[in-house]
Amino acid sequence: MSRKNNPQLSLDRENLDAQLEAAAQKRKKQKRKKVVIRIIVIAVILVAVIAVAGLVIGIMAAKKAKGQMVNVTHAEDQEITQEVKLSGTVQSDNVQHFYSPTAIKVESVVEIGTFVKKGDPIVKFDKESYELALKQVELNDKITENNFQSNVASNNTVLSKLAQAQADVAKYQAEVNEKQAAVDNYGDNDSMNKLNKDVQTQIAMEQGNIAYCEAEIENLWVAYKIQIGYDSLSQGDAEQAEKNFEQLADVKALREKIAYSNTVIKNVSGMLSDKSESLAEAKQKLAEAQSKLETAKAQVESYKASAGNDYDRENLQLQGELNTLKSGSEYEELQKYKDGCLIAPFDGIVTASYVSEGMTTSLAGAEIIEFSSINDVSVAINISKKDIEKIKEGQDVKVTILDKDYEGEISRISRVAISGGGTTSVSAVIKIKNPDDDIYLGVEAKNVIVTAHKDSCLTLPSESINVDSDGFFVYTVNDMNMVEKKPVEVGVSSEDRTEILEGITSDDKVVTYVTSVVKEGAIVVPIEGDDLTSAMGGIGSNIGITVTN
Repeated sequence: MSRKNNPQLSLDRENLDAQLEAAAQKRKKQKRKKVVIRIIVIAVILVAVIAVAGLVIGIMAAKKAKGQMVNVTHAEDQEITQEVKLSGTVQSDNVQHFYSPTAIKVESVVEIGTFVKKGDPIVKFDKESYELALKQVELNDKITENNFQSNVASNNTVLSKLAQAQADVAKYQAEVNEKQAAVDNYGDNDSMNKLNKDVQTQIAMEQGNIAYCEAEIENLWVAYKIQIGYDSLSQGDAEQAEKNFEQLADVKALREKIAYSNTVIKNVSGMLSDKSESLAEAKQKLAEAQSKLETAKAQVESYKASAGNDYDRENLQLQGELNTLKSGSEYEELQKYKDGCLIAPFDGIVTASYVSEGMTTSLAGAEIIEFSSINDVSVAINISKKDIEKIKEGQDVKVTILDKDYEGEISRISRVAISGGGTTSVSAVIKIKNPDDDIYLGVEAKNVIVTAHKDSCLTLPSESINVDSDGFFVYTVNDMNMVEKKPVEVGVSSEDRTEILEGITSDDKVVTYVTSVVKEGAIVVPIEGDDLTSAMGGIGSNIGITVTN
């Protein structure tokens, strides 16, 4: 079969020619592309060689001029913020300690480190043990009160007996005076003297009677005041009580005796009296009266010793008040544990526990739980000596706890320095203004304190500023390529830049990195920009060339 007579064969031939033509065109394009790439590579290499050659020529020129190449920079107007970064420990500012009111069995207790919401139980006591403890406290309170009242009653009895003994002393003293007067009446046989002595004797007797009556009235008044509780009465009630006392039959009788004795004393002065008892009888009666008087005096001293002094009686009263306070506080402490449970007074964390499930607490006063609030927290920090002057109470602080930011404020700075490890610091507290449930006590907190800020000021890189015994300074390069040392006054500083207050202007070329070759008077070649060695090393490595000085 010929190709002319076969249409399919003719079609395949045409397709093949088309494919061959397309392949030829593709090879031409690839060849042109390779040529372009070669041209670009050659151009890049030429540029790099020219750059390196320029640097090498510069280096050679610098060496020839006996100068080293140094990086220089210029002071620039920039915004600057001075910060002090400190780490600290999160702590609670509201820590409550709970104590055992009495020996009592623990049913359950929240573990240390557990967060407890306000109103939820921290400790649950055994119900039977709790009710028994309440009953024991009530009984102990009653026994204590009874003992106190018994002591008061005994003391009042002694005081009453003391008052009676003192009244007897007055009574027997009057009798002794009377008998002594009767005896003295026989001292002179002269009738006139005897008459006068009789009169004096009568007067002495009536005076003794008056004294006795007055003493009796005083004794009745003391007993009456105790009976009615006179010392606790109001002024009006007290005045009425005094009137009522004067209306008592015994008091009226004594008042009448006094009035009578006063009448006798008045009348007997002008009257004669009969002869008194015989001297022997008078002496016997005097001895008896003296014996009674001595007995009464001994009783007074004995009752005084039993009753104690005013301080002893005051102490007795104070002891009663103290017992009331103790018993009341113990009962109130138990009542805090509503239904036998210690309830969280606020949102917080159990930071210490001295009891465990099933154990019986120690006697009253032993600590059982330490509970710390997380709504009232702060951060304890130490401020180094170099930062003390920068930080003041009231400054705002950015506090970061476990990657979460909080608002803080310097609330307290100690005025006592802490020395240790060759350093001196001052403790301070940062109050957290917006605490939440995500706070953990005892963890590290990162704190940033903005101590100064300026929107615009002349600044330099901090590494270009040096310091010696004369203060801060920088190295500059003048128009003769000579290094000069210029003192500067610095202000606010951040992590990488420092404010320049005086000493240079933005036109000065300041040496950025000071090495051993940078000295005052040295001849150098200033290079502006990044570190020279790093820049040259980068270019050389790109084309396989190592540059050395």
